[in-house]
Amino acid sequence: MAHFLDRVRTVLRRGKRGSMSAVATSSGWKRLPSHIFVTILAFCELKDVGSLSLSCRGLHDRISKLEFAIAWAYIQLRKQAHHRSHCITGTLSPSDDVSFISELFPPPPPEYSIGVAHDNAGYSLGYLGELKRCWNTCIRLGYHLAYHVVEHHLETDPLAQPLWSSSKTEKEVVFSKAVASLQAKLLYPIAYAVFFLESSASPDPDSDDSSHHNSMTVASVKRQQQILRNAPFDDMNVFLSTHHCMQLLFSTVQRLMGPEISHSTAESWVSLLLTTSTMERIVSFFVSIAKDDQINQKGEHDSTWSHRKEFLWAMRQDLKDYMASFSDHGEQNLEPKLNHVWFQAACTEMNRRGAIPHTVEDTEVHVLHGSIVKLECEYCYDCYEKRDLNTIIRQ
Repeated sequence: MAHFLDRVRTVLRRGKRGSMSAVATSSGWKRLPSHIFVTILAFCELKDVGSLSLSCRGLHDRISKLEFAIAWAYIQLRKQAHHRSHCITGTLSPSDDVSFISELFPPPPPEYSIGVAHDNAGYSLGYLGELKRCWNTCIRLGYHLAYHVVEHHLETDPLAQPLWSSSKTEKEVVFSKAVASLQAKLLYPIAYAVFFLESSASPDPDSDDSSHHNSMTVASVKRQQQILRNAPFDDMNVFLSTHHCMQLLFSTVQRLMGPEISHSTAESWVSLLLTTSTMERIVSFFVSIAKDDQINQKGEHDSTWSHRKEFLWAMRQDLKDYMASFSDHGEQNLEPKLNHVWFQAACTEMNRRGAIPHTVEDTEVHVLHGSIVKLECEYCYDCYEKRDLNTIIRQ
């Protein structure tokens, strides 16, 4: 009897292994038509597509073969959803996906190879990953910038201070609502600013000097003006809203760098941050401050050290590397200047368009009972008139 039972167990084990093998070889993913397979993956999150690709060799091979079609369908699906949402609400929110960024940054020219042809050769999962990274940078920077602007406004604005409730719950509601509103208003301008920085940092196609050191600090104002005269900056509202965003970003970072970096020298440091890695280093600066705030809330603050101080100290090495890069190319530019990044070109372009002074609609974010945060610059009508009045008084 024992021998018989052993034989039964052996047969059952073989049958179980055979059924498992049959299921594996007849996967439903393999039987799906290509267009349905592409559509299903277009609805997935990008990280889920990557996980599917790593789950088995069959899926990996099929996703690799259809990569371009998947990337194209992924973007088109989100463009349609973005268009419907924008038509209904008329605003952009942090939940929106990469559709807007994909219009600013179309895929690079396809890399042709013998025997390989794709209709959408510029589209790939790697390209989608870069779009996602860029959009996440815009969202994170928008949040941190809005947080510090609203916080500073509530601490210093004469209208907000006496109205600021002592109720912790009401404070949190007012603060979070104002931050969310300002962040949503900053998302588009931040994305346009990233586009400008990336375009300015790319090689000049009209330059005959192929050995010219590609640096934003030495990029000519004429080249940056040319960028500002083309889409999307040929739209005056886009141009001015981006300028106001850059002004707000600079003034906020300049204030938060003190007292380690003086107010007068902060311009060079901000220029260095923008020059070395567009907006990502600015995000890292804000993150270092957020880490210090968490430590302070736990009562673990060490007055001799902070993440912010560590970040600013590391920037000194960045400056040394930056200066060394110029000496390697025989250039004598000794110091990065803020005017080399956006501001001088923007001022010249505003003057050319007759936009000094100017007004921009919907630049206000209401914070508390008539207390507002305004996105503006020195060339806005109100600021310009005050400046002219002060000049007359001094004279």
